[in-house]
Amino acid sequence: MFLSCKDFSAYTFFMEQLDLEQLRELARELAWRRETAFAEAQAEVETMKAWLRERAVAVAERERELAELSSRLGQNGLAEELAAAQRKAAAAEAEWSLAVAERERLDEREARIHEVEKELAAVRIELEQKREVADRPPVSARQRELDEREAALDEREAALADRERTLHDDTMSFPAPVRFTEGLADLAHNEPL
Repeated sequence: MFLSCKDFSAYTFFMEQLDLEQLRELARELAWRRETAFAEAQAEVETMKAWLRERAVAVAERERELAELSSRLGQNGLAEELAAAQRKAAAAEAEWSLAVAERERLDEREARIHEVEKELAAVRIELEQKREVADRPPVSARQRELDEREAALDEREAALADRERTLHDDTMSFPAPVRFTEGLADLAHNEPL
Protein backbone atom coordinates (compact mmCIF):
# COMPACT_ATOMS: atom_id res chain seq x y z
CA MET A 1 0.00 0.00 0.00
CA PHE A 2 1.50 3.20 -1.19
CA LEU A 3 0.65 6.72 -0.14
CA SER A 4 -0.47 9.13 -2.68
CA CYS A 5 1.05 12.60 -2.99
CA LYS A 6 -1.96 14.09 -1.36
CA ASP A 7 -1.73 11.64 1.53
CA PHE A 8 2.00 12.14 1.76
CA SER A 9 1.65 15.93 2.00
CA ALA A 10 -1.06 15.52 4.66
CA TYR A 11 1.23 13.13 6.53
CA THR A 12 4.20 15.48 6.37
CA PHE A 13 1.95 18.38 7.43
CA PHE A 14 0.72 16.28 10.37
CA MET A 15 4.28 15.34 11.29
CA GLU A 16 5.41 18.93 11.07
CA GLN A 17 2.48 19.98 13.28
CA LEU A 18 3.28 17.19 15.71
CA ASP A 19 6.95 18.12 15.75
CA LEU A 20 6.08 21.77 16.13
CA GLU A 21 3.74 21.01 19.06
CA GLN A 22 6.38 18.83 20.75
CA LEU A 23 8.96 21.50 20.16
CA ARG A 24 6.72 24.11 21.78
CA GLU A 25 6.08 21.81 24.77
CA LEU A 26 9.78 21.16 25.11
CA ALA A 27 10.49 24.91 24.94
CA ARG A 28 7.91 25.59 27.67
CA GLU A 29 9.40 22.88 29.89
CA LEU A 30 12.93 24.19 29.35
CA ALA A 31 11.79 27.73 30.13
CA TRP A 32 10.12 26.52 33.32
CA ARG A 33 13.25 24.61 34.38
CA ARG A 34 15.43 27.61 33.65
CA GLU A 35 13.16 29.90 35.71
CA THR A 36 13.11 27.40 38.59
CA ALA A 37 16.90 26.99 38.53
CA PHE A 38 17.32 30.77 38.33
CA ALA A 39 14.96 31.25 41.33
CA GLU A 40 16.88 28.67 43.35
CA ALA A 41 20.20 30.23 42.43
CA GLN A 42 18.83 33.68 43.25
CA ALA A 43 17.67 32.45 46.69
CA GLU A 44 21.08 30.90 47.33
CA VAL A 45 22.80 34.13 46.29
CA GLU A 46 20.55 36.11 48.66
CA THR A 47 21.38 33.72 51.50
CA MET A 48 25.08 34.08 50.79
CA LYS A 49 24.74 37.87 50.66
CA ALA A 50 23.00 37.90 54.06
CA TRP A 51 25.73 35.67 55.53
CA LEU A 52 28.43 37.91 54.06
CA ARG A 53 26.72 40.99 55.54
CA GLU A 54 26.67 39.32 58.98
CA ARG A 55 30.34 38.38 58.67
CA ALA A 56 31.19 41.92 57.56
CA VAL A 57 29.45 43.32 60.66
CA ALA A 58 31.33 40.85 62.88
CA VAL A 59 34.66 41.73 61.22
CA ALA A 60 33.95 45.45 61.61
CA GLU A 61 33.14 44.91 65.31
CA ARG A 62 36.36 42.95 65.82
CA GLU A 63 38.36 45.66 64.02
CA ARG A 64 36.75 48.28 66.27
CA GLU A 65 37.70 46.27 69.39
CA LEU A 66 41.25 45.85 68.12
CA ALA A 67 41.53 49.57 67.36
CA GLU A 68 40.21 50.39 70.85
CA LEU A 69 42.66 47.97 72.47
CA SER A 70 45.51 49.32 70.35
CA SER A 71 44.72 52.91 71.28
CA ARG A 72 44.38 52.00 74.96
CA LEU A 73 47.71 50.19 74.93
CA GLY A 74 49.28 53.01 73.01
CA GLN A 75 48.05 55.67 75.45
CA ASN A 76 48.45 53.90 78.79
CA GLY A 77 51.10 51.43 77.88
CA LEU A 78 51.38 47.79 78.67
CA ALA A 79 52.95 48.49 82.06
CA GLU A 80 49.75 50.10 83.37
CA GLU A 81 47.64 47.16 82.15
CA LEU A 82 50.01 44.77 83.90
CA ALA A 83 49.94 46.84 87.11
CA ALA A 84 46.13 46.86 87.08
CA ALA A 85 46.08 43.09 86.65
CA GLN A 86 48.55 42.68 89.53
CA ARG A 87 46.44 44.92 91.76
CA LYS A 88 43.37 42.85 90.98
CA ALA A 89 45.28 39.63 91.71
CA ALA A 90 46.57 41.02 95.03
CA ALA A 91 43.05 42.13 96.00
CA ALA A 92 41.67 38.70 95.14
CA GLU A 93 44.39 36.97 97.18
CA ALA A 94 43.72 39.24 100.18
CA GLU A 95 40.01 38.55 99.92
CA TRP A 96 40.71 34.81 99.76
CA SER A 97 42.92 35.03 102.88
CA LEU A 98 40.16 36.88 104.72
CA ALA A 99 37.64 34.26 103.67
CA VAL A 100 39.90 31.44 104.93
CA ALA A 101 40.42 33.20 108.27
CA GLU A 102 36.69 33.86 108.59
CA ARG A 103 35.95 30.20 107.83
CA GLU A 104 38.39 29.10 110.57
CA ARG A 105 36.73 31.44 113.07
CA LEU A 106 33.31 30.09 112.09
CA ASP A 107 34.52 26.49 112.51
CA GLU A 108 35.89 27.29 115.99
CA ARG A 109 32.67 29.02 116.94
CA GLU A 110 30.63 26.08 115.68
CA ALA A 111 32.76 23.68 117.77
CA ARG A 112 32.23 25.86 120.88
CA ILE A 113 28.49 26.00 120.23
CA HIS A 114 28.42 22.22 119.87
CA GLU A 115 30.21 21.80 123.23
CA VAL A 116 27.81 24.22 124.94
CA GLU A 117 24.85 22.34 123.45
CA LYS A 118 26.23 19.07 124.88
CA GLU A 119 26.68 20.65 128.30
CA LEU A 120 23.16 22.10 128.20
CA ALA A 121 21.71 18.72 127.23
CA ALA A 122 23.51 17.05 130.16
CA VAL A 123 22.25 19.73 132.56
CA ARG A 124 18.72 19.39 131.19
CA ILE A 125 18.77 15.62 131.71
CA GLU A 126 20.09 16.08 135.25
CA LEU A 127 17.38 18.65 136.02
CA GLU A 128 14.67 16.38 134.64
CA GLN A 129 15.89 13.55 136.84
CA LYS A 130 15.93 15.82 139.88
CA ARG A 131 12.45 17.07 139.01
CA GLU A 132 11.19 13.48 138.80
CA VAL A 133 12.66 12.74 142.22
CA ALA A 134 11.19 15.98 143.62
CA ASP A 135 7.76 15.24 142.09
CA ARG A 136 7.52 11.86 143.88
CA PRO A 137 5.57 11.85 147.08
CA PRO A 138 7.59 11.46 150.27
CA VAL A 139 8.52 7.85 150.82
CA SER A 140 8.31 6.10 154.14
CA ALA A 141 11.34 4.37 155.63
CA ARG A 142 9.76 0.99 154.97
CA GLN A 143 9.18 1.89 151.28
CA ARG A 144 12.79 3.09 150.94
CA GLU A 145 14.02 -0.19 152.39
CA LEU A 146 11.85 -2.17 149.96
CA ASP A 147 13.11 -0.07 147.02
CA GLU A 148 16.73 -0.68 148.06
CA ARG A 149 16.12 -4.43 148.38
CA GLU A 150 14.38 -4.50 144.99
CA ALA A 151 17.35 -2.70 143.43
CA ALA A 152 19.75 -5.19 145.08
CA LEU A 153 17.66 -8.10 143.80
CA ASP A 154 17.67 -6.62 140.30
CA GLU A 155 21.47 -6.38 140.44
CA ARG A 156 21.78 -9.99 141.66
CA GLU A 157 19.38 -11.15 138.97
CA ALA A 158 21.45 -9.41 136.30
CA ALA A 159 24.66 -10.95 137.70
CA LEU A 160 23.07 -14.42 137.70
CA ALA A 161 21.88 -13.94 134.12
CA ASP A 162 25.45 -12.99 133.11
CA ARG A 163 26.85 -16.01 134.94
CA GLU A 164 24.28 -18.31 133.36
CA ARG A 165 25.13 -16.96 129.92
CA THR A 166 28.83 -17.52 130.61
CA LEU A 167 28.24 -21.08 131.76
CA HIS A 168 26.01 -21.78 128.79
CA ASP A 169 28.71 -20.48 126.43
CA ASP A 170 31.34 -22.66 128.16
CA THR A 171 29.23 -25.82 127.88
CA MET A 172 28.60 -25.13 124.25
CA SER A 173 32.34 -25.24 123.60
CA PHE A 174 32.77 -28.91 124.75
CA PRO A 175 33.37 -31.41 121.93
CA ALA A 176 30.54 -33.62 120.78
CA PRO A 177 30.07 -36.88 122.74
CA VAL A 178 32.05 -39.84 121.46
CA ARG A 179 30.12 -42.84 120.12
CA PHE A 180 30.61 -46.25 121.68
CA THR A 181 32.50 -47.75 118.74
CA GLU A 182 34.79 -44.76 118.46
CA GLY A 183 35.51 -44.93 122.19
CA LEU A 184 36.49 -48.63 121.93
CA ALA A 185 38.78 -47.87 119.02
CA ASP A 186 40.46 -45.08 121.01
CA LEU A 187 40.95 -47.40 124.00
CA ALA A 188 42.46 -50.11 121.79
CA HIS A 189 45.03 -47.67 120.46
CA ASN A 190 45.90 -46.20 123.83
CA GLU A 191 46.53 -49.48 125.76
CA PRO A 192 49.90 -49.61 127.49
CA LEU A 193 52.30 -52.30 126.24
